Amino acid sequence: MKRLVLFFVLFPALALAMTSPTDYVRTNVDAVVAILTDPQLQGEEKKSEQMLRIESVVDGIFDSQELSKRALAQHWKLFREDQRQEFQKLFLELIKHAYLKKSIAYNNEVVQYNQELVKSETLAEVHTVLTSPTVNMPIIYYMIRRDDSWKVYDVSVENVSLVKNYRSQFQSILQNSSPDQLIAILREKIHE
Repeated sequence: MKRLVLFFVLFPALALAMTSPTDYVRTNVDAVVAILTDPQLQGEEKKSEQMLRIESVVDGIFDSQELSKRALAQHWKLFREDQRQEFQKLFLELIKHAYLKKSIAYNNEVVQYNQELVKSETLAEVHTVLTSPTVNMPIIYYMIRRDDSWKVYDVSVENVSLVKNYRSQFQSILQNSSPDQLIAILREKIHE
C-alpha cells in the first residue's frame, strides 16, 4: 500500500490519468479554486502570476482537437493540417481567455458534483452545479477518454453549449470566408 501511495505522490499526472471523469473535473476545478484563494496570489500585483497558474491548469483540461472538430463540424474537412493546428491553438487560447475572465469573478461559490454518466468507454458527462447564496448554475462537462486520460471537449453552462455556440458563429463566418480568414478573426479576438 505504501508503494502505491508513493507512486501516486511521485507521479500525480499518471494518477490523474487513471481517475474517473468526475475525479478528473474535481481535481482540476479544485486546483483553479486553490489558485484563486491562495493568499500569496492576492492583490493587483499578483494577478498576472495568478492568471498564468490558472492558465497552466486549463491547458491540460481540454482536448483541443476534439473541441475544434466539434466546433467546426463539417468545415473541419476544409482546413489543411497546418490550419487545423493553428485553429486549435487559437481556439483553445480564446476559451482560456473566457475561462480566466470568469475565474476572476470567483466569489466563494461551491461546486456540487451531482452525476456522472459514462456513455461508453470513451465518452462521459459530469453534471455539476455552481452554487452560492445568489447563484445556482448547472454546468455539464462533456468528456472524451484518450490514452487513458479524460479530457473535456465541451462545457454546457445553464444549458448553453460552448461548442454549439461557437459552431453557429464559425458556420456563419465560414459561409463567406476562408479558413485563413476565420483564423485571422480568432487572432484578433484574442488580442482585444
